[in-house]
Amino acid sequence: MRTDKRPVGQIYEIHKYRSESFLYVVARTNKHSEDYVRSDVEKMNGMLSPGMRAEGIRYVFALGTFDSLSKKAGDRARKKEKQGVLDEGAAAS
Repeated sequence: MRTDKRPVGQIYEIHKYRSESFLYVVARTNKHSEDYVRSDVEKMNGMLSPGMRAEGIRYVFALGTFDSLSKKAGDRARKKEKQGVLDEGAAAS
């Protein structure tokens, strides 16, 4: 029986921004609590150098979905398959 209060399929993400422009998803998890991930975001923002802050770099907590986690895993698998084909092609040359 589940004892935590998270909805099934809830994903927490850390996004990287430059000013108002989204750059990429830094991390994605369904294994840690919202408070844990928010704490990580605060720590990461605290570690930014003054130069990075001046560029507008910042990390932001975001809610994801289980579908986004599955899609990302699928993207990685396809990338590995493609890389494997490229490696085999190079070896055959």
